[in-house]
Amino acid sequence: MALTAFLHGKIYTMQSKSSDVAPFALLKNVSDIVMAEAILVDGDTITAVGSDAEILARVREISSETGSDAVTTVDLAGRCVLPAFNDSHCHLMATGLNEIRLDLRGVRSCEEIVERGRAYLASAALSPDDWIVGYGFDQNLFEDKRLPDRRTAEAISSDRPVFLDRVCGHVGAVNRVALRIAGYDENTVITGGVLARDETGQLNGILKEAALDRMRRLITEPSPAMLEAALLHAMHNANRFGLASVQTDDLENANLDAVLTAYHKLEAEGKLTLRIYEEIQQPRIPQLQAFLDRGLRTGDGDDFFRIGNIKLLTDGSLGARTAYMRQPYGDAPETAGVAVYTQESLNEVVELAHRSGMQVAFHAIGDRAIEQVVNAVEYAQKAEAGSVGSLIGGEAHHSKTNECISLRHRIVHCQFIGEDLLARIKAAGLCADIQPPFTASDYPIVDARVKEGRSAWSYVWRTMAEAEIPLGGGSDSPVETMNPIWGIDCAVNRTDLSHLPEGGWHPSECLTVPQAVSLYTRGSAYTEFSEHRKGQIAGGMLADFIVLSEDIFEVETKRIRDIQVMETYVGGRQVLE
Repeated sequence: MALTAFLHGKIYTMQSKSSDVAPFALLKNVSDIVMAEAILVDGDTITAVGSDAEILARVREISSETGSDAVTTVDLAGRCVLPAFNDSHCHLMATGLNEIRLDLRGVRSCEEIVERGRAYLASAALSPDDWIVGYGFDQNLFEDKRLPDRRTAEAISSDRPVFLDRVCGHVGAVNRVALRIAGYDENTVITGGVLARDETGQLNGILKEAALDRMRRLITEPSPAMLEAALLHAMHNANRFGLASVQTDDLENANLDAVLTAYHKLEAEGKLTLRIYEEIQQPRIPQLQAFLDRGLRTGDGDDFFRIGNIKLLTDGSLGARTAYMRQPYGDAPETAGVAVYTQESLNEVVELAHRSGMQVAFHAIGDRAIEQVVNAVEYAQKAEAGSVGSLIGGEAHHSKTNECISLRHRIVHCQFIGEDLLARIKAAGLCADIQPPFTASDYPIVDARVKEGRSAWSYVWRTMAEAEIPLGGGSDSPVETMNPIWGIDCAVNRTDLSHLPEGGWHPSECLTVPQAVSLYTRGSAYTEFSEHRKGQIAGGMLADFIVLSEDIFEVETKRIRDIQVMETYVGGRQVLE
């Protein structure tokens, strides 16, 4: 028995003092939180939580029962302790790979993209088949707001394929070589995608949504060694930010077999320092059926690696004007965004996943896309109502345990919700994966993108919480930093790095600090069916917790961003010091 007693801490367990509080509820006040001084850990599990005296008495009791006094003690020195953070939606492998690819974050012009691209080409050890892959530009930072196009990509290289990805991942640019490899020409039509043209009618290299996704799948896949290196790098940074769990979509950079192999190899070698809930992109019926034929279902796996949800992208991003809106864009009235699915085709995919007991996570930012999602979930639930198949009473039987569980389908981002959709989202049992850092990036453009008055329905977190819609907190990394401390700051203040706008953007939707911490702990645990194992410090929970440099509930809210994670424990093992 490997016992460790963590003593003399200021432990916010994120347990509610009231037994009537729903497991997904965001705790509003510090007074709602059960406090403790000490934690007793046996192996990878918490066995007791309480005062120093209570835990020491328990240690003596165990020593008496076992005839052994071998117990390790750790002095928390009065510091603030929280459950470890859980990112409800990110792209872990892409985050790691982007560290070793062409970095376009923060560029201020197309010319700077070319400069960085040429410098990367001169220094990178690329094989003859490798693409030049750049990520992270945001044309809203440019003086002329001009998207890079084929000419920009050509200026980096005309000999090898060049792929330049916007920070949102929903619009990008490629050169002629890449267009030729993909077989794209002026006659190409891709459902749910856009191949932009220049003034002469020729392809200008700008791709959006499904057209970009299809191109992305043609990029030379990273080697197994590169995938492992990327994951190790990303996991280290995640631990540094206090993360012990992530819910990650990794299939945009490698096929499913390569992803599964990389994770299982690292787990077998004892190198996984993050708990993984893997999202599976299978956008159409043939791909989804092929995945289902493997026999894998939501929840299959162990405490370190589990199969998560089916991931569907139903629209694009606000920055690229591809988020699918009910009304045309205020600054581009010729478009209302891009619909990746017709309602009928989305219904078919969701009904198959739902009937098969798979949770579905829908990327949806625009209010029209969110409406499509709600329609599809309602359709699937109605189709299964009263049937005796895998769904009984709106719930699914877990494929391995035969346990009856709610499917907890969820909307990722859920930006423009629309007042009429709130009750339907709640009634359908939908959760929302929200990304608080998006406000810092989006607020300068939202009012211009949408018509006057509609921006008040952008990222309505408090409204959703009060409507009892389960919320989890994520980063969408590499779109935003994985640091949950920054996410908590944004959720509480709704300001950017310069503390603007003054007073916060739509401050009526700001969350309290306990609510924001709940997002990344108990809230995210609920979205992945782990509320009995993660997100709180309590007996029977995994020993995943963090030690902070300051008390996050006592510092001035503008200083939340300055707090550092000093120690991260995953399964009782210290992975960050």
